[in-house]
Amino acid sequence: MPRPIQIFKWLTLVSTTLLLFWIAYYFYHQGFGQHWRALLAKEFHRFGLEIRVSRLTLDPFRGLVAKNLEIYGSDRRQTVLAQISDLSLDINYANLFQQEPALNAVDLRDAKISIPIDPSYPRAGRIQVTGFQSRIYFFPGRIEVRQASGVIFGVQLQASGTLVNPADFIIAQASEPATRPEQKPQETFLQALIREIETLHFSGEPPQLNFTFQVDLANPSSLRLQGGRLFAQTLKRMNYQLRNLDCQFALENQRFDIQKLFIRDAHGELFATGNWNLGTGEKNFQIRSGLNLAELLADDPRFTWAKDLKFDAPPEIELSGVAQPDGHLRFLGKLNFEQFSVKSVKFQSMKAEFSNSGERWMISNAQLTHRSGTLSADVLNLPGNFRMRINSALNPTELMPLCPARVQRALADWEFETSPVIQATLSGAAPEFAKISGTGQVWLGKTKFRGAHVNSASANFRLQDNIIRCDQVRVIRDEGNGTGRFAYDFGRDQVTIEDIAANLYPGVVAGWLDPSIGRILQPFHFTDPPTVHASGTIQVKTGATNDLHFRIDASNRFTYDFDGSEIPFDQGSGDFLVRRGADLAVSGTISVFEARVSGSKFFAHLMNRLEPFGFREPLDLTLRFRLDPGSLRLIDLQLVSGSHAAQLSGTLLLQGGIVDFSGNVDGGNRRLRGIGTIQDPIWQLISPSPR
Repeated sequence: MPRPIQIFKWLTLVSTTLLLFWIAYYFYHQGFGQHWRALLAKEFHRFGLEIRVSRLTLDPFRGLVAKNLEIYGSDRRQTVLAQISDLSLDINYANLFQQEPALNAVDLRDAKISIPIDPSYPRAGRIQVTGFQSRIYFFPGRIEVRQASGVIFGVQLQASGTLVNPADFIIAQASEPATRPEQKPQETFLQALIREIETLHFSGEPPQLNFTFQVDLANPSSLRLQGGRLFAQTLKRMNYQLRNLDCQFALENQRFDIQKLFIRDAHGELFATGNWNLGTGEKNFQIRSGLNLAELLADDPRFTWAKDLKFDAPPEIELSGVAQPDGHLRFLGKLNFEQFSVKSVKFQSMKAEFSNSGERWMISNAQLTHRSGTLSADVLNLPGNFRMRINSALNPTELMPLCPARVQRALADWEFETSPVIQATLSGAAPEFAKISGTGQVWLGKTKFRGAHVNSASANFRLQDNIIRCDQVRVIRDEGNGTGRFAYDFGRDQVTIEDIAANLYPGVVAGWLDPSIGRILQPFHFTDPPTVHASGTIQVKTGATNDLHFRIDASNRFTYDFDGSEIPFDQGSGDFLVRRGADLAVSGTISVFEARVSGSKFFAHLMNRLEPFGFREPLDLTLRFRLDPGSLRLIDLQLVSGSHAAQLSGTLLLQGGIVDFSGNVDGGNRRLRGIGTIQDPIWQLISPSPR
């Protein structure tokens, strides 16, 4: 039978155990009060850390645990340096009660940490670390972080390091958002880097980020990173597959060095090095890339041009340069593209060397190869001095999808069976078309313009004041050739023909100048090409006015289709003035000799009336006229046969072919009247009334 003392001992043990369980349960669920949280805050203050703990509990397995802890940059608690979901505390309670240093270490297990990118500017965003685990030791004058691990941007982090003089750490006071100056280049760079990292998606084995660090918090610029390496086996940038990412880096003396950056895609690889001076903000870089940039950037809204670009072979790009903190960028490099296309236009290759320094930039030894030919160029731009040399043998019509709408409309009338050759040397105050001038030459091979073939053509040109002037123009066709001068005013969209002389078919020349004139001259058929002269202005814009003088001199036989019949002439000439407003109007004079008109129903009836008075074929005809869209106005038509002459005037309505002519024969001996239609005219001779 147990003795009373034993029963008392058992009751005491059970009561103490229950009391301890109750205390643990209470502090686990209810947490410690404000007094205990203040004691904990005081411990962190010894190491220069100002904290706020929303809850302090006792975990039976982890001990004292701080929940939702915030770390501030000063005792004013305005700048949050980090937010931690929970951490367990290794406390020397004896020292704590005696108000002596009591914090030995903290353990973080599966914690969540939120760190601002720029503590002095909350809008800059935050970096989130999840699953963070580490044991952090607190020694007099230093904090040691052992085997820290976690996940940041989907990357598995492994780090360790030492923070010296934590009590001396002071962060700059935050500026009010309304008065905050423009972001420093470093901040802009960091935010851009983070946004770029956020576009990456990792698959397979988690990527690894490893480094060690040391920093004297009394001098934060002393931060050192050693053995830094980021490695990922497979990853995607947006929807583009990449692999073998390997980035090795270090930081010392405020100099962040990317010792190696390597990555592959299905086409090629990228290798880069660089450094960033955190004190001055200057960045140096060297890049050699064979990645398929078009597919890599196609889904990025910042690079809309990439959607129009396609590489069938790895593009080679080399680039090195310096980015200054004020945004000034200096770089030089070269590129070599093989088998690529832009907006479905396929090119065989492109090579170039280039450099840039603010407003100064240069492209040299540029060469673009297409199946139709090759373009080479050199371009230099200095402040107030722009120069360009170009030599092109490309076929413009095959590059139509790359041209602006205005150029596409201009090229719609051209067909180049062989590529034109253009050479030009240009210069000016700025790389703007209206401000450059220069000279050049152009040669055409087999070409068709507005349906008419050209065997060859050439011209010299000069560009100045937004006007291109072409002289020594020479065009060769099977029947002959033409020469002349003209100018095109880009500002007014106007062509000025100074002088064109050609022994070519008039319908061809007129069709080149104005297709509507070419249609008017279609009824003329020349055995041998006449001499053609043209001058005047042509407004290219729709609805504008043309003022074009057109002259034809035919010394050989030709014919004219009239009312379904051909009227032959031995020779003749024509002088036309073409004006275009809302409608086309043509006026002029035509003189023909040795005409045989009896094959025409219209003139056959007239000759039947005139033969009794001595009129015989062939005739000489002179016509002054005005043609508008609705009618042909005969101002004066003279028919001459030997010593006899008939003179007519009147109107031919084009709609229905209705005629109304009147005149006289031999100076008034007879009045002549013609009515009806072209196909069925009625001619009347009226004797003059006796005086």
